[in-house]
Amino acid sequence: MSTLGRSGGRVVLIMAVTLTARPADRLSAQLSVHLSAGARYTTTLVRDSIVTRFSVRPAIAPAFALTAGTPLDPTGKWTVEAIIDWSHGDLVRHDQDGATQSLGGLGTISVSVGMRRRLQSWLSARASVGGLKYLPASQSGIFSLGSGSLFALGGLALQAEPPFGARWGLAIETRLDLHRFITPALRVEGFQDSRPVVRLALGVRAGLGAER
Repeated sequence: MSTLGRSGGRVVLIMAVTLTARPADRLSAQLSVHLSAGARYTTTLVRDSIVTRFSVRPAIAPAFALTAGTPLDPTGKWTVEAIIDWSHGDLVRHDQDGATQSLGGLGTISVSVGMRRRLQSWLSARASVGGLKYLPASQSGIFSLGSGSLFALGGLALQAEPPFGARWGLAIETRLDLHRFITPALRVEGFQDSRPVVRLALGVRAGLGAER
């Protein structure tokens, strides 16, 4: 987590220097804002056995991300971005016999900063660091004592821009991130080690007012 924190600090510092070093009118002309909408799959949050084995994980849910970015060089090859990501769906228990049970609603929100590099005229990739917070609909089950603090988050994204979508700034985006999950209630129940959780989102990204 400390490594992610140091990396995030360096990226934030680069972003701050970049934004303050440019005249306001030039910065405004190069700022781009995009909205992504799609669906997210999340791996298991908890796996345990009482009478039979079961696991708990979020159902596939809608996912949205708002991104603001500004280029770091005249060629536009490198771009620093700030990302706010939100998702909400059902938390589901999966029993060994295939039965499922809804455990209520569960949302997430994350804030990250990242560096995007253009690989081809139509393809770019981004690495990011940030923090994620779980937002359970009720304090029950694994969230009976709250959701705990922010989880350190590391992410990768790949964006492909088809020629027919250039007019609207459209792109197909894949976002992958990783964090370690545990809650205060799980610690009370004897869980000591956090569990790695991977989230995969697929969606469409569009410019909100083309890059000026």
